[in-house]
Amino acid sequence: MKKKVLGRFSVVDLSHFLDEKVPTWSGGCGFRLEVKIDYEDGLRAQTVRGHAGVGTHIDAPAHFCKGGLCIGDIPLEDLMAPLCILDLREKMKPDLLVSPKDIEAFEDRYGRIKEGSVVAAHTGWEQYWKRPETYRNPDALGKMRFPGFSAAAAKELVKRKVAGIGIDALSPDGSNEGFPVHEEILGNGKYILENLANLGLMPKVGAYVIALPPKVREGVESVARVIGLIEIETLS
Repeated sequence: MKKKVLGRFSVVDLSHFLDEKVPTWSGGCGFRLEVKIDYEDGLRAQTVRGHAGVGTHIDAPAHFCKGGLCIGDIPLEDLMAPLCILDLREKMKPDLLVSPKDIEAFEDRYGRIKEGSVVAAHTGWEQYWKRPETYRNPDALGKMRFPGFSAAAAKELVKRKVAGIGIDALSPDGSNEGFPVHEEILGNGKYILENLANLGLMPKVGAYVIALPPKVREGVESVARVIGLIEIETLS
C-alpha cells in the first residue's frame, strides 16, 4: 500500500477501484468498461461508459455554480495540497455531520488549519464500500443516510480558505436536507472529493494530497486518482 517515492515520501492510494459494482447515487450501474476489439485482432481496445461523478471523484465549483471553475480550470497548485484528517470514526453513525466543534477540537490539538489545505472527514463509512446498498443506506422514504459535513462546518472551512474538502462517503451533504455543503464549498470556488479510501493510513496532519482528474473541458465532475504523500520523517 505504501511505497517510497521521490526519496522522501511514502505514497498512499486514496482511491477505490472502478467497476460495475461501485456504489452510485442512483443505485444503478455508474461505470461500464466494454471491450470493442480483443486480442484475437492483435490488441485489446475498450470503451468506457458511465457517470462523470462515480467512484472516487472530484466535484468542481461549476457542478453547482453557473460560471464557476470547471474540472480542467482548477489550478494544479490547488489540486496538490496539505491534508488534514478529521478522525470521527468513534462517532460514526448514519446521521453523523461534522460540526464546528469537531473542527475546533482538531485545531486545539494540531493547530489552525492552514490556508490552501484539503480537510477530509474520516468517518469509517468506507467499510461498507463493497456493500453498495448499505453504503447508500436509503431509509423507508428513499432518502440516503450516511455521514457528512454540517453547513456550519462548511462555512468554518471556507473562512479558513481551504482548497477543498473530502469524505469517505457518497457526498459531504450526508443526511442534510438539500445540498447546503455543496452550495457553500463549491459556491466559494473550492472543490469536493467524494468516496475517498484508506484515510486511516494517513497522519492527521503533515501529509499532502494530490487529486488529479482528466483535463476535461467544461466538465463539472470527474473521476480522479487521489493519492496521499507522507514525508518519511513523519513516519519515523
